Amino acid sequence: MKAPLGREIRIPGTDKTVSARFLDETAPEWKDGTDSRATLADWFVAAENPYFARTGANRLWAHFFGVGIVDPIDDFNDENKPSHPALLDELAKEFIAAKYDIKFLIRAITATEAYQRTSSMTEVSQSNPRLFAKMSVKGMTGEQLFDSLALAVGYTDQFPRNYPAFVFGGNNPRSEFLSKFSSTTKPTEMQTSILQALMLMNGKFLADATSVDKSTLLAGVIETSFWDTSRKIETLYLCTLGRKPRPDELQKLVKHVETGDAAKQKQRLGDVYWTLLNSVEFRVNH
Repeated sequence: MKAPLGREIRIPGTDKTVSARFLDETAPEWKDGTDSRATLADWFVAAENPYFARTGANRLWAHFFGVGIVDPIDDFNDENKPSHPALLDELAKEFIAAKYDIKFLIRAITATEAYQRTSSMTEVSQSNPRLFAKMSVKGMTGEQLFDSLALAVGYTDQFPRNYPAFVFGGNNPRSEFLSKFSSTTKPTEMQTSILQALMLMNGKFLADATSVDKSTLLAGVIETSFWDTSRKIETLYLCTLGRKPRPDELQKLVKHVETGDAAKQKQRLGDVYWTLLNSVEFRVNH
């Protein structure tokens, strides 16, 4: 069927006119009264479309693993082959069969043995993240890191996340933090800039959160009189890293905190809290 008026274009510098076609070079079946965008949308989700399901599955895989089966995820071409073509084909096929149900694909990916593997390396051959032999350590985005810090220190964000910074003049902890932590690097290749390191080590938000005088959470831990030093350190670990300290960690930290008078012990508990929030373990998904 000839393309209706407005669905043809003249090639610049020539008298040749061509009709609109899809990316796979097939011709659309135009229907009276149907918007061109609706026709394009129908083609996107058609089972015979060779692109949409594969790119969608690849993006979700990259979200969970930090690296795509095709990587970079936007670079689908004959020169950039998928690391596991059969896997990508299977994911795409099941994605189509599930009528592009994203939750179905998320459940399928997170239920795999590959996703549930540890990030600990047991042999050198696991160092290539595209082999998915172990879970890659992934750096958190600025938003994820701020939200994790807010949860760990008991901070309630008074400014809605979806409001642009200029509404509040950018003068709030979230905006100030994210201004330093915008990054376009790959999650598996995250690097901390000098400004980011200074923000975490000396920034007002973290300084107040770990201050004996200003932190409600820290004060609550310190002033719980029926807890010994070990229990207080364990609580700080659970609040930050979601685990208890290993025996060797606990032994060293208890010895460090209990050196000196009561005032110094309180300050040293604050130092332990600060150290945990600045640790690599806190800043990455692993």
